[in-house]
Amino acid sequence: MRAFRIVIAGHGTLPAALLSTAEMICGPVSDIAAVGLQAADSPDSYAESLRTAIGQDHRRVLVLCDLLGGTPFNVATAIARRSQRITCLSGVNLAMTVEAALADGGLDEELVERLLEVGRSGIVETERQRARRAS
Repeated sequence: MRAFRIVIAGHGTLPAALLSTAEMICGPVSDIAAVGLQAADSPDSYAESLRTAIGQDHRRVLVLCDLLGGTPFNVATAIARRSQRITCLSGVNLAMTVEAALADGGLDEELVERLLEVGRSGIVETERQRARRAS
């Protein structure tokens, strides 16, 4: 059983779509929330939504952000700077989301490295495409 909460933070409906798709693959996932930044949101209102999803208990929280330097990432890292229990990763993709949702145990350095590797290793160009570009 996963000993930490997950929050997917990003622009528009992407966080909800990642969560919905991960649940299509994994089945229902507990203790996970999607917080999408909408056009009408200010950084302050988004921060409040993110704080609510993170919660006030003492559990560790993994925040998976969509875009390095975007408002969701900037807000999440500002919140994380004030709390040792929050870890933020940027560049979330479906593979990372599924891996995090299925993780056993706690939020430690080993899991963070595994999530980063899963995210990176899933980004490839097919040989056919590479061959076409080369010619």
